[in-house]
Amino acid sequence: MTLRDRVQELLEFQTTNPTVEEVYERFYDENVVVQENLNPPRIGRVISIDRQKRMNANVKEIHEVKIGAVLVDDTGATEPLSGRSVIELHLDLTTMDGYRIRIEELGLQTWSNGRIIQERYFYDPVNIQGNAKLINEVH
Repeated sequence: MTLRDRVQELLEFQTTNPTVEEVYERFYDENVVVQENLNPPRIGRVISIDRQKRMNANVKEIHEVKIGAVLVDDTGATEPLSGRSVIELHLDLTTMDGYRIRIEELGLQTWSNGRIIQERYFYDPVNIQGNAKLINEVH
């Protein structure tokens, strides 16, 4: 298996509608560092799971989820299934408090031995409003 295969496995697994815990247990390191834009990073799988569960509970309706470009670079990696990937995501949803949120983001993942050890999201937060904005600020 290559890193490209592992990234594809993550994308395909997401289509099975797994729980947040299942995704993080299967693909993320226990001490993963996750950062939204320039916000301070969240450290550890537990805090990332909690934040994602809160964000998901705030979703009333998903209108569209679309994966765009997927880039994988394992050049120079000294460990198996290690390197970096970038996933382009287009998301359109309505929150429980009635805000329509449209996000186009890039997620940059750093992989080590088949697990994400660092993930950083890049997007324009202007469309994030209401409870989603408060949840998004959790570190």
